[in-house]
Amino acid sequence: MRCCCLDIILLGLNILIIGGDRREIELYAHLKKIGANVYLYGFEKYPYLKGITLTDNLIESIKLSHVIITPLTGIEANGEVYAPFAQNKVFLNEIKILNAINPQTLVMAGYICPTLREILVQKSIVVCETRDMDEVSIPNAVPTAEGAIQVAMTNTDFTIHNSHSFVLGFGRCGTILANTLKALGADVTVAVRRKEVLAWIEAFKMNPLPIDRLAEEIYRADIIFNTIPVPVLNAEVLYRTNKSSLIIDIATHPGGVDFTVAKRLNIKAISLPGLPGKVAPKTAAQILCKVYPDLIVSHLKRGEKY
Repeated sequence: MRCCCLDIILLGLNILIIGGDRREIELYAHLKKIGANVYLYGFEKYPYLKGITLTDNLIESIKLSHVIITPLTGIEANGEVYAPFAQNKVFLNEIKILNAINPQTLVMAGYICPTLREILVQKSIVVCETRDMDEVSIPNAVPTAEGAIQVAMTNTDFTIHNSHSFVLGFGRCGTILANTLKALGADVTVAVRRKEVLAWIEAFKMNPLPIDRLAEEIYRADIIFNTIPVPVLNAEVLYRTNKSSLIIDIATHPGGVDFTVAKRLNIKAISLPGLPGKVAPKTAAQILCKVYPDLIVSHLKRGEKY
């Protein structure tokens, strides 16, 4: 009954997906299947375009849209949208683009920079930021953790088993990552700020480390996984890091690693944004397909736009 009601509400709704990767292709197919009119922008270089409806007129497509969906990676301060299959870079902060969005249109993005978000809200545009929603971020943490470990395995000459692996942060992603590393036999140290979280880490039979002591202990790490989106791996910490260590930064923008200093010290540091869409696009897409239709319906009901 729930699916039927959902289909009826989305039937004939105009949805524009701007940018993204294979996750958005799967989402496009799912939304189309349940009755919405769906169009893609920024996929000119996608290799399998048969049966896919592209639009090359962004302004007109925005004017006709009830819902605009951009990737989980978000819309940054310069307005750029992640669009690896686009012929040219895609920006959504131009005045003519913002003016094309009708009031009460739903704009969905993983993240929207505060300045742009304020402009949209002032124009009575409904904003839905999804990256930090539990129903999106928790299931996404699984492919993120698996992908980070996969990259670690291909960039080291030793096993995860018996390695000294440091995880910075114990949020949604850090928790799953640390537990997966432990299951693989790593000696896992988790650095966090809050005392009660340190107690949980110890209860999970991992090594708790107050984040303010990171510089003292970082020399022990073979692999460092950062999930904290503030500069925790700064010059002070990096100068004390073992030069043979591997750093993997999976934190959201702006990340937590000073890559300039890491390069100067010849420490291998890898930034891995948008991991779920790269290592497990089918699983990552299923998360969006499960969550986004409900979000669209609930937000549009609130705005009474049908």
